[in-house]
Formats: sequence, C-alpha cells, structure tokens
Amino acid sequence: MTAMLYILSLRNISAWSISKANKLTARRTITSCSPSILSPTTNALRHQQCSQGGSQQAYSTNVRKMNQSIMRRFSSPSTNLVDGDQVEEEEKKVIKIPRKFNPVPFEYHQELTLRVVSLTNLGIGICRTQIDTIIDDKEQKDNSENNDSGDDSNSSSSGWVIMVPNVIPDELVRVRIYRNHKTYSDADLLEIIEASPNRIHEPKCPLSTICGGCQYQHMNVQTQREWKREQVEQLLQRVGGLDLNSFPRVKDTVGTDEVFHYRSKITPHYDAPSKNGGLIGPIGFKEKMSRRLVDIPSCAIATERINEKLTQVRDEVRADAKEGRLRRPKKGATLLLRDANEGVITDNNEYVTTKVDGLTFRFLAGNFFQNNPFMLPVMVDHVVTAATKPSSNGTIMTHLIDCYCGSGLFALGSASSFDVCVGIEVNDRAVEEARKNAELNDIKNCMFVSASAEAIFESTDPVRSATVNSGDDDGEGSGGVLVRDFPRESTVVVVDPPRKGCSEEFLEQLYEFAPQRVVYMSCDPATQARDAKGLVGNGYEIVSSQPFDLFPQTRHIESLVVFEKKRGDGETDNTGKD
Repeated sequence: MTAMLYILSLRNISAWSISKANKLTARRTITSCSPSILSPTTNALRHQQCSQGGSQQAYSTNVRKMNQSIMRRFSSPSTNLVDGDQVEEEEKKVIKIPRKFNPVPFEYHQELTLRVVSLTNLGIGICRTQIDTIIDDKEQKDNSENNDSGDDSNSSSSGWVIMVPNVIPDELVRVRIYRNHKTYSDADLLEIIEASPNRIHEPKCPLSTICGGCQYQHMNVQTQREWKREQVEQLLQRVGGLDLNSFPRVKDTVGTDEVFHYRSKITPHYDAPSKNGGLIGPIGFKEKMSRRLVDIPSCAIATERINEKLTQVRDEVRADAKEGRLRRPKKGATLLLRDANEGVITDNNEYVTTKVDGLTFRFLAGNFFQNNPFMLPVMVDHVVTAATKPSSNGTIMTHLIDCYCGSGLFALGSASSFDVCVGIEVNDRAVEEARKNAELNDIKNCMFVSASAEAIFESTDPVRSATVNSGDDDGEGSGGVLVRDFPRESTVVVVDPPRKGCSEEFLEQLYEFAPQRVVYMSCDPATQARDAKGLVGNGYEIVSSQPFDLFPQTRHIESLVVFEKKRGDGETDNTGKD
C-alpha cells in the first residue's frame, strides 16, 4: 500500500515558519478552556482540568507539574519568523530531545503523513513507509558510513512500521515521531487528514485519546466488533499457523446493547503523595503507550454506581494523604470499586454476590470474576451449548472437566446438563468459593480441586455423579469415579486460562487424555491461537470460533474456540482405559 510522506525542512520557505508561529501562539494561550490547534491529547488534558471547575491559573500550575512530559511530546515547537538558522536554534531550545533518543531512521518530532494499514492486538495503528523515501541522498550516505549494524529490517518490502494510537485502518494521518526502536517507530497523532466513515469524532469520554483504559472510543461499535472478529481470524492463521480453509469462518462478534457504563469493577491507581504537604497527583489509569497516570474523575465504561462512588473515594484518598492517614504513605496504591448486589464495595476482602443465569455466585470483591454482568450470561450460554452438543456420531456428553475454573462459573453453569462435573483452580480461595457456590445453588454433582490445571488428570479424589448423589451414599460405587477413568468419548474439557494461555505441561496431559471435545475460552486470542496449533497437531479440528465483545470501547476480546477429536479408522480406545 502506498504511503504518502511529506518532509518539512527547517530551512524551507516562510509558510512553514508561519504555521509554527501559529502553533506557538496556541501554546502560549494554553490556559484557555477553548479549543485550540494543539494535539487531541493536549486538548483532552485541558478539558479534563477545566471540567473540574479549576481556574486557569490552577490548570497552568497543576497540569504543568502533572503532565510535563506529555506536554513536551504533544505541544508544537515555538519558532520566530526569522531565517532558517534562527528557526533551528529556537526549536532546539524549546524541544528537549531525550538523552537516549535514537535518531535513526527519523529525527525527534519529525512529522510524517501516512496511511493506516492495520491495528495491533493492543489497538495501536500500524502505518508503513519505505525508508529510502524519507532519507535524502546525503543523509543516506551519512547513515551508510556511520551505521554498519547489519540490520536489514528497514529494507523489507512491506516497509518500516510506525505505531500510532487512536486511528482506524485506511485513514490518512499526520503523525510526529517520538521514539525509534530497532524495527519500528512510535509516533503521536497530530491530525486526521482523511477520516474513516466509521470514526466517532466526539468520543463520549474527553480523555479517551490519552487514557489507556479505552483504545476504540473513536470507532463506532460495529467497526470495533468487525475488527475483533478479523483479529481472531488473523491470529489463528498467523500465530496458529492454520490455513484459512482448514477451519470454519470465525463468527461475527457477539455483544449486547450496553456499550457504555457496563463495567462492574475498576481499579484506579495513584502514585506516592508528595513529601511536602501530602498531595496526591493523578488518580486514574495509565496513559496510552506510557506508564504515566492520567487523572480520571469518572469513567465512561464503568457503571453509574461506580462513578458516583468514585467521586467519594477520590476525595477520601486526597484527604487521607493530606492528614497522614494513608496505610502506605510512602507508596502509591491501587483502589478497588466493585459493583455487586451489596452495592459498590471498596474492600478487597469483603464478600459480594451476583447472579448469572439464575445462579448466585459469592466471591471476594478483589478476586477475579468477569466484569460485564450484561454479557456474562450470554457467554455462559454459548459455553454450555458448545459443551452439551452431541458428538458427530450422536454420543451424548456426560462428563465435564473445567480447568482454570475460578469460582466455578462454567462448571456450575453447565452442571444440570452433565452427570459429573469437576473443576480445578490453583487459587485456594477461588476453590473455596466454588465449593460454597455449589452449596449455595444446591448443586451436588460438582467437585472442585485446588491444584494446578495439569494435576486434574492424575487426581486421586473420586467424583460423584448426579445419579450417585440421588441414591444411597453407602451403596456400592458411591465412592464415585476418578477423572482419569472418565469415558473419553463423552467427556468435555472446558479451559479458561489466564492471559498467558495453557501451560505446556497441561497441554501434554490433555493430548494424552484425549477427550472428545475441548471448549477453549480465552481473554487473549494470541495465546489461544498458539495453543490451537498444538491441539490441531494432536488430532483435533476446530468446529467453531466465536468472539465476544465483553469490553466494548477497548481492544480486549474474549474468544471461544471449540475443538473436536478426529477419530481415525480403526481407533478403538475411546474409553481411556487400558
């Protein structure tokens, strides 16, 4: 794809100097709350301060201290209407080039006009350009003499990669370089020259261009979901090494109408208070492509009840810091706001409850539990449907193993459709919660084991079936059945691992156990695709792939892939018994 590029020379005609002077004027009036020609990030920061009712003087003081490095990156360099030498000298005075900045292949704050070709899994835009189109003959000669690294990544026919946030594929954008890596560069977005028809020009949150919590507020929801479907499909091909024709088309992303104010848990952060006066800086989330914090007085994707509580919590933290009442006065901290049946809870160790498909789940507020109560029942229904479907030869699924089971969501949600369910989870507290949840919902055919996932196939704890529980516990066979003796042809393994995916040890034992079906839910389609490669290579085929928009406005994707065991001719060991 052709990448357009305009190079601005510091010694060029006065029109460029006039443009720079205009930007200087805008920067000198930065305390105004009216829009300016500064970058979207700078405007968002200014909107944030003004919306809180602060005076212009308060903004000028606080934002300069709180976001000095951001302003350096996003504010235009000042220049005077003088000749080229003076312009260059003035620019050097205003822009402080980072000491470790690598000037190859781009200079610091060099501006480029590029076409967006794709998005990364982190939601960052990918632009490409050919290096030889941006380095003139003299610079190219100098580089060849002074840089003999042998790195030919720049010469790839696909072009040098520039990463830019807040963009949509096919848009034409003007960007400014602030970091060069070994094989790509990072840039700030300065201007949308040709906008996508799918762009939201006024996102719901004025801080969405800088806050790292949301990556996609500048896209309409339909585009977000189309892109998430495409990403799952691309990852299965690129990371999983699977041919597009070897598995069914990835289904359209499933979501609900609640695309804002849906998130039932947030965890804002703050850094250590100042030594003089105990003042707290930003309370919020990390800036995009940075570790700096952005102050977030309210969150557009958090529930309304959380936002009401957040105002109170922020005031309390600042008051506690000023009065010296913080538990860790020399360190920052992470706050918790969990919206549950009991209200908005801020204590990690307080138990809360929520309902999913008629079942009550009780868990510690600080423990993991999916944070979109509108989408969660939809996901559980898809897992249960995938797990209970008869095999191609008509065999009914009777046994379920839920690995990485957490508080028992999928095992308990599926229990009524199986004779036996067993869950395994390394978190002892989560296992205790799962057992209590089984009791709370009067479910008797589920057992939960506290161990790493790979231990489940060697468990010596017998599991009782629904038929055993309904009979005489003292009767013959009341001890139940071991997991390793589950009938392979009617056993389903559900996996919902952490972001890093399944461990090699677990996968090796899964291949050896060889259940009829694997229902794989993942919060990271990249590691899911990696594990899919191993499953397909060990006798399984993908029968369906379904993405979920669990977190609208963000790049996060929940992906459900169902694998079925391919039974070859003459294969008779379907029970798993010797």
